[in-house]
Amino acid sequence: MKIPLTKKTAIVAVIVLALVLNFSIFVKAYPLTFSPQTETLARDFSAYYMGAWRLFNNPSQVYYDGSLPNDYPIIGAPQPFKYIPNFLIWFSPFLALDYQNALSIFDIIQFLSMIPLAFFVYKLVKDKNLFLSAAVVLIVLLQPILISPSIAYDGANFLHYRMISLSIQTFSPSYLCGYTLANAHVLQNMLLVGALYFGFTKKPWLSALFFTFGAFDPRITLVAVPLLLWYNRQSLPKFVGGTAVLLTATNLPFFLYGGIGESFMQMVVTGSVVSQVYLYEYIPLYAIVALTILEVVTVLNNKRKENNTKTQLTIKRTSENMMIK
Repeated sequence: MKIPLTKKTAIVAVIVLALVLNFSIFVKAYPLTFSPQTETLARDFSAYYMGAWRLFNNPSQVYYDGSLPNDYPIIGAPQPFKYIPNFLIWFSPFLALDYQNALSIFDIIQFLSMIPLAFFVYKLVKDKNLFLSAAVVLIVLLQPILISPSIAYDGANFLHYRMISLSIQTFSPSYLCGYTLANAHVLQNMLLVGALYFGFTKKPWLSALFFTFGAFDPRITLVAVPLLLWYNRQSLPKFVGGTAVLLTATNLPFFLYGGIGESFMQMVVTGSVVSQVYLYEYIPLYAIVALTILEVVTVLNNKRKENNTKTQLTIKRTSENMMIK
């Protein structure tokens, strides 16, 4: 039985290819997660695990950068926790597992999040320009950046550059870095694109929910706001109101417990969080930018076609009137 080659089947084929290649990246990265990033430094996942552990055992030090005498034992110094407090709500269940098992499960969940992400991006692009849509799919699900910093884990070579290469290390360095460090920006990509999808399908409450828990890195969140407002434009009060209520309800309690909220604000003001951009942060950043560009091009093309149609109708009516006279 032959499957007809339509625009939608072509996009599905690109999605399947991107997922297969993404899986090969995950397979390459996963074995590396069973050792620390360096001899003295744990992987990024340690920031989340230690932040959640301190939430229940030493709340005033959730945002402390470094090891403390009574911390949960991790090989290597833990990375500093830098996300907004409500991240700790949905991450806390991972404390039911020991550190290494929690890291492994988290990384597997991140890869599995590619499945709903693929569904979301398909729904957002399937009726748009085929070639632009295919390019956006690859950016969202794979990010094949051939010229990019490679990923080494010693201090001298962490960001040394390599030229064009088909090595899996340089083919998709963003996803490789995200999986290898078990960094949550892989999951943030799914949450923010999910928020866009639910706005696009006129479900503002679900859009607000996904946005609230995908907003843990506010820098990426701000980039998504224009497109989110556009997709939710017909239910803007519900989306904005729902987001405001959810963000307040999930973050305000941390300002009343252990000074966590105040510590977060102090970190934002005095730290270098805004200026620091790592490879894994390109995952949601490039995805949102690509989807935004695709939507702008689509709106402009539709507007141009609409204007051309109006012009042709006007010419036709004028011609008909002249013939009647």
